[in-house]
Amino acid sequence: MSVTLEEDDEVILGLDGEGRPDPDYARSLGIVPASAGLRSLAFAIDAAIVLLLTLPLSLGTLPLWLGVVLARPTPGPVAIVTSDGFITGLIFYAIGQGAVSIFVLVQVILHGIRGITVGKAIVGIRSVNVATFAKPGFWRIVLRALVFWCALAIIPILGAVPFLLSPLWDREKRGRGWLDRIGRNWLIDARRGLDPFDAKALRHARKRLTATEVAQAPAMPSLATGASGAVASFVPASRSRSGVIAPRSFGAGHGGDAESESWQPPEVGTPEPPAARVQAAATSANGVILQFDDGVRLEVSGTGLVGRGPEPRPGERVEQLIPIADESLLISKTHLGFGVDDGGFWVVDRGSVNGTSVVSPEGASVDLVPWEQQHVGWNSVVEVGGRSFTVLAGTESNGRTK
Repeated sequence: MSVTLEEDDEVILGLDGEGRPDPDYARSLGIVPASAGLRSLAFAIDAAIVLLLTLPLSLGTLPLWLGVVLARPTPGPVAIVTSDGFITGLIFYAIGQGAVSIFVLVQVILHGIRGITVGKAIVGIRSVNVATFAKPGFWRIVLRALVFWCALAIIPILGAVPFLLSPLWDREKRGRGWLDRIGRNWLIDARRGLDPFDAKALRHARKRLTATEVAQAPAMPSLATGASGAVASFVPASRSRSGVIAPRSFGAGHGGDAESESWQPPEVGTPEPPAARVQAAATSANGVILQFDDGVRLEVSGTGLVGRGPEPRPGERVEQLIPIADESLLISKTHLGFGVDDGGFWVVDRGSVNGTSVVSPEGASVDLVPWEQQHVGWNSVVEVGGRSFTVLAGTESNGRTK
């Protein structure tokens, strides 16, 4: 099984080793084939609408056909054309045929570019490209419709029966009939399974499929003195009467010189107190380095935009524009905004198609809410479509690179 990205953001190829659609990949994503009952119900709804639109044609021409049948002797073509009801019947025939033709054209357009018809939308099924799970494509559906209507023209009504029953003979067990193979499409149940037209849901399904399993960390023993299974070496022999344990005092009263025994800072490499780390982050907020996955390092300050060709909105003041090469087109034109303030480095997703994720140094991943600003900690990785960059504190990075 192979998964390949094309230029369309929603296109994902699910092909087997021989280049044919891989049903196992579709099932692993959570895509559910439409049942025969749902397909039949959708077709029945579309057919009922066609019959309803033909009522003007049927009722308007009925008197004319009754006159032809009941006339004695049977009138010739000239007599039919010159009869009193011919003009009226012709008008109703034109209205009925026009309504049916417009409806069929709308159905074909919706099926090709949106993956639905009126009946399919009502019952909750979608028509997708069998290999890419994208929209079926207009001309594929046109070919599908032409074959179906030719069958009806050759053998009225009965000509459609083999095509309608052909999904029952699908060897792949996905309910694809002859018309589906001609149109290279597949009908799926969007209510019971994944809807591939939902870009966010499809992106999350891909992540779940490709994510590596993380072994669950073993539960640590309790350090509480009264808990079952507590570690004996951590249970104190006696309790301290002191409410607060204070640091050792130096100087007078301890038999030594106060200056010689004054407190000294810890050696380099010892852990800093939390307050010191917070202070370091605040003082380095004015200089930030973005290290991209291809090794490029950019020092940024103020505000900026990231994307394939980022552009600010009218009246928006942006100090830096960072274009990113992306052959897969997973990155939007203006994908992400960023800035540096007293609180540190922040990012905001600019309503991108494929979204933005932030992975902390501990490995926790968070998807950003579009247009909602969020601060990012040092050494965090920001995933932008198919690319990423690491946020480094400017003072630390400058000390290593300059």
